[in-house]
Amino acid sequence: MNPVLRNRLIAAGSAGTLAIAAVLQAWYEGEGPTVKQPSGAVISLPYQDTGGIWTVCRGVTGAEVIPTKRYTEAECRALEAKHLAVAERAARSYVRNFDRLNKWQQAALIDWFYNLGANRNTINSTLVAKFNRGDIEGGCDELSRWVKGRVKGELVTLNGLVDRRGTGEELCLHWGSK
Repeated sequence: MNPVLRNRLIAAGSAGTLAIAAVLQAWYEGEGPTVKQPSGAVISLPYQDTGGIWTVCRGVTGAEVIPTKRYTEAECRALEAKHLAVAERAARSYVRNFDRLNKWQQAALIDWFYNLGANRNTINSTLVAKFNRGDIEGGCDELSRWVKGRVKGELVTLNGLVDRRGTGEELCLHWGSK
């Protein structure tokens, strides 16, 4: 794991699960295209990700992303917080023993749902099934299987997802005492 990311995660640990997930989201999503205004304000521009999905800010997708709209930093932070809360609700809803997991495991799951959404593939996944059976180690191990994305219509392994899932798996398996 990148030492800067490690230090940010450790610092966020005292603030709780959503703060940890926010560090993961900010680190792995990146800012996307931006324009700096003469006033110094940074404006985020919507773009299509490798799968052709309209995205803005740090990985925000969905109906709120309007391709012609320009988003202020405040709008981005509000959208990101809203989408992190949606991801947390999904994790709590579909992972029955979520409240018994430690904050690092919870954050890894929130980041996974933030990145992938709550959909047929994630909800019915082996990952969720293992967590729901109480197989926490097996559920954590499943994170590293979710490394593919669509590029020009073809499903390929994405290095950024390999890194992201590796971090999630490390948090999930080895950070229980930090």
